[in-house]
Amino acid sequence: MIRMILIACAFAATVTMGFSASPVFAQTSASEMLEQARARSREMEELKAVLNGPDQNMRLAAFDVMVTSGDEAMRQVALDLGLASADPLMQAMAFKETILSLNRIVFQLEIDTSQPASVQQKAQQILDSTGSSYTIAVTKPDRATGVFTVRSTNQGQVNGTNLTFKNAYDTGQFELVDETTIKGILNINKSGIGVFIATAKIR
Repeated sequence: MIRMILIACAFAATVTMGFSASPVFAQTSASEMLEQARARSREMEELKAVLNGPDQNMRLAAFDVMVTSGDEAMRQVALDLGLASADPLMQAMAFKETILSLNRIVFQLEIDTSQPASVQQKAQQILDSTGSSYTIAVTKPDRATGVFTVRSTNQGQVNGTNLTFKNAYDTGQFELVDETTIKGILNINKSGIGVFIATAKIR
């Protein structure tokens, strides 16, 4: 009987110790995670400071490191800062990386009222037939040249903060107007050419 009581007491003590250890373990894990988060935050702030710093070489090098790091959060920070940058080279790098990372671009169309009446009439017919949005694919991106495939042998290209493409008989010329938007002229040929002012969100 005494042996059974001792065994029971030992078991109870073991269970109690096991439960009391859990909060300590949880606290240690939480502390480690917080420290990792603080370290990560410091690293991000240091890199952001370099991206906004006076040394262009350091800015471009830091941007490239962040974009190619494999860390998606760091990559997104670099693209956001790059697109809004006053440094034209870094902005162009961010623009090219942003466009070539998309799988499609969706444009919203408005009739270009500076065109002759006959062209505006054709543009209205196209809107009535196909709607006010226009989509191109972005496939097979070449980051060295900025070239991508729209479909078949039709291609587009990023040059600086400008984007051009050919899609069958349609052509487009666009430029970055702010850190989230491109805007330009789209010519759509459907038994006649309709000319549109087109905008698209890229972020």
